[in-house]
Amino acid sequence: MSGLKRGEKHSLRPVHVSVGNVNVDILFYVDKIPGPDESIYARDLIISPGGAALNYAVAATYYGHYAYLVASASNHVLVQKLLEEVKEIGVDTRYVKVVDEQPGVVAVFVTEKGERHMVKFRGANEFMTLNDIPRNLVKDASVVHLASVAPDIVEGLGTVAKSHGAIVAYDPGLYALETPEEVVRLSNKINVLYLNRSEARRMGVSNVLQALHRGVDMVVVKRGSEGAVVVTGGMRVLRGYSEPIRRVINATGAGDAFDAFFNAAYVDWGDPLKALLYALAAGALKTYCRGSTLCWDKHLFAKQLEKTTVEDQGRVDENKIGDFI
Repeated sequence: MSGLKRGEKHSLRPVHVSVGNVNVDILFYVDKIPGPDESIYARDLIISPGGAALNYAVAATYYGHYAYLVASASNHVLVQKLLEEVKEIGVDTRYVKVVDEQPGVVAVFVTEKGERHMVKFRGANEFMTLNDIPRNLVKDASVVHLASVAPDIVEGLGTVAKSHGAIVAYDPGLYALETPEEVVRLSNKINVLYLNRSEARRMGVSNVLQALHRGVDMVVVKRGSEGAVVVTGGMRVLRGYSEPIRRVINATGAGDAFDAFFNAAYVDWGDPLKALLYALAAGALKTYCRGSTLCWDKHLFAKQLEKTTVEDQGRVDENKIGDFI
């Protein structure tokens, strides 16, 4: 397989290649989490397309850029139906490999406060390999976003993508918790490293600093309701917060929407502070959606931007970086 020639279909829009998981997300809205041997009724049930790479591709498309989804997905009729929904949004799914395997599934229990408890089954996601990712597609990209993929895929793609001028972004997910040293080892192949609060804590300040010293341009720490922090290789610290304008319904996929809008805005303006502004607003907007993907409303997004504040802390001594992340 080969990527589109530059300018075909996506015109002059920046191109995102989103590599990672495709899941069926089954969201149960409950009043409480059941205890051992306890059964409860859910208030609502949503079956949604999900997976970090899919969520990212949807958000990048809503932003206005062109997004390819590269993944391995089950041939199960439900998975194919959900992929059709994503395709109708505008995501290019031609490089999703279809396999005769069980679907990737995530059961999400969402409480009244928007808190989530998740059980994940990787299924068909286990069958994506480095060879499934077209190199020509990577060479044509403005951004290659790698979401919850194994370090060997990052290693195989990072150098190629960076050599052709693409921004390489990595949101390692569980890999940051299980093998933080591997994430640090890949630093020279990554431009932007995304971590959530627990992943940043598991990595530790020393590993975050090592990643920056070894070549990562920015480490972005998503801190949930407390906003987010960006630390650059020059130890410049940016931080921001988006005040909710609606009740939080479901935070699933909010980090993926954040990543997509940060990368897209950074491609457009080259300004990490403006990228942080857009990312925080998009992450907040996603929490008002019942499903796992961003439900786009440009007017609501504009209102959320007005409630978003970012500030540049300037250069910070390395010994104080831990105070921010």
